[in-house]
Amino acid sequence: MKKNDYELLIVSSTAREKVYCEIYYKGKILGEISQESDQLLLEIYSYPIEQKWWQFSLEEFQQIWKLERSTY
Repeated sequence: MKKNDYELLIVSSTAREKVYCEIYYKGKILGEISQESDQLLLEIYSYPIEQKWWQFSLEEFQQIWKLERSTY
């Protein structure tokens, strides 16, 4: 699913029991949402080397989060 500068990919891995969602922002991986325990877990990765920090609209991120939660 792609919306504005965000892209969400539902992926699977032989190293995990459940599928998880990779979150991309402007083509770079931002983090992932997984459910390996009883609750959803959001992991946000370090920012890319060529920039000092991540910066994005909180409102847009919340909308993406709501969309992703509806897929689990």
